[in-house]
Amino acid sequence: MYRVCVDPTTREDISAAAAVHRDLGPHYTDAVSEALVERIGAEIDRRVDARLAQHGAGAAPAPAAPAAPAGNAAPGARPAWVSVAIAASSMGCGVAGTAIVVFATASNINGQVHNSITGAQVLLVALIWAVIAVVNVAYARRQR
Repeated sequence: MYRVCVDPTTREDISAAAAVHRDLGPHYTDAVSEALVERIGAEIDRRVDARLAQHGAGAAPAPAAPAAPAGNAAPGARPAWVSVAIAASSMGCGVAGTAIVVFATASNINGQVHNSITGAQVLLVALIWAVIAVVNVAYARRQR
């Protein structure tokens, strides 16, 4: 299915990136990967734009929803505690993930904890918090 839906030019670009990676070796992995991610991102954008255009052009207006009875939330609306639970669990996962990454190389010598934080650990902690931020922003935008 993937090969059928992909634009032939994009398919050729992906094949060329794989061949370049094979020819150049591991020293150029980052550059080849970045170029491939850009091409795949452009393909995803093209598909999303096509679906949005198709949806906007042929979509009929949705029928009006019946009014909710007094005192009840609108159908499909989530209770307020769900947002609080997601925020609290995100913070908990972020703190736990940060602690695991930061203290992964710690050593206990004579009852004192010694740890040196590497650049890789800092990048991993930043990645953890970036993913948490993206998930929370996506959830918040979906609620509108």
